[in-house]
Amino acid sequence: MDKTKSNKTNFLNGFNLAPPTHPKNLNNKSQLTISEVSLLCFVLLIIFILQISPASAIGITPGRTTFDFAPGLTQVVNFSIVNTEHKDMNVVFFVRGDMNESVALSDSLVKISANEDSRHFSYKFTLPNKIGTPGKYVTEIVAMELPEDLENQGNFVGATVAVASQLYIYVPYPNKYLEGDVNIINDDTGKVVFFVPLTSRGDLDIVNARAIIDVYTPLNEKVATIETDSMSLPSLGSVELAAEWQPNVNPGKYLAVVTIIYDNQDLELHKEFNIGESLVDIEEVSVNDFHLGEIAKFNALVNNKWSGEIKDAFLNILVYNKDNQVMADFKSPTYDLAALSKSEMVLYWDTAGVHIGTYDGKLLLKYGDKSTEKNIQLKITDSSIEISGLTGRVVIRSSGGSGVSGLLVIGLIVLVLINVIWFFIVRRLMKRRKK
Repeated sequence: MDKTKSNKTNFLNGFNLAPPTHPKNLNNKSQLTISEVSLLCFVLLIIFILQISPASAIGITPGRTTFDFAPGLTQVVNFSIVNTEHKDMNVVFFVRGDMNESVALSDSLVKISANEDSRHFSYKFTLPNKIGTPGKYVTEIVAMELPEDLENQGNFVGATVAVASQLYIYVPYPNKYLEGDVNIINDDTGKVVFFVPLTSRGDLDIVNARAIIDVYTPLNEKVATIETDSMSLPSLGSVELAAEWQPNVNPGKYLAVVTIIYDNQDLELHKEFNIGESLVDIEEVSVNDFHLGEIAKFNALVNNKWSGEIKDAFLNILVYNKDNQVMADFKSPTYDLAALSKSEMVLYWDTAGVHIGTYDGKLLLKYGDKSTEKNIQLKITDSSIEISGLTGRVVIRSSGGSGVSGLLVIGLIVLVLINVIWFFIVRRLMKRRKK
């Protein structure tokens, strides 16, 4: 038997559907079968609705702001709340995390009206003169949406939506200390590109840093060794090492063991990656109705090619200035990606202070301990953001287009019509049966 037909038969048997019967020979069994088909359409409609990721009514940008520790450092940080659904709402602000006592908010509770696309706020932090333990300190400025008629409700019990902007403070380590990451990109030619971003977190410069990348199969067999060039890093500075590999191996999962050697010290990093078709792919990113200096809304279409649901996935976009420093770091909320389906993910970037020009960037889709990365370029004008990717698979529309939301609405309408049609068919058949 043909394998495709066999799989299709097994799939239909899972719903316990009987073969179709000619209308002239209808009996109770055939009526039940048609009812089951109608019920199946209704169930599919419900599943379709449930799989549409609910969009948060509130957004925040930037997602993260980073500073290096300096004794007594005082800074004012601006951030924006985005009214994504254009509705009236109350928003309460609070601070949590490592240095919450060092942060002062400009507002604690505000009302945002439906005609406001966004509103700007700020917070001020003052660092102590000394922090004994080196490392990263994470503080979150949280914005939580509350019911519009909170004053009339009294005590409120229910679900709320909250978003957070992170404040990272890095306290330098003594001597030389290096932090790194591994990003792996498969391009359309089959080539694998390894990117190893490094940041010096020590108070001394690093003279020489390079990476050796060993690639292993799931059976722990080494199939390749790739080396990067060497570079120097000033204290608290950042660089990115890179290396290319043209694999001649079977498709599947592999492990990259990256050994970073710097001034007679070493750091080892591990990263799993796939050779062949990726499980999750970023198919399209669009930026519509953009004006420089305002908040840009990025709509990304993500395709989950895996047969299982992927939970807590999010997109992260990094934008670099001409000195290869991160000038913007923003990410989406987390989404659950339904199996074998496409989903829309949304990010916001406040472009206040950004100048016209072309910027290098990185687009990352993270889920669990895995990620899909693309190096991108952002060409920014007064009224558009055009994004091009190294693999050519990121398509950008600066304006126009209904996007994936329109497709979801059309699909929903089609499913509703199918269910209504089945309802009238069943009613007509039941009336004929009674006659």
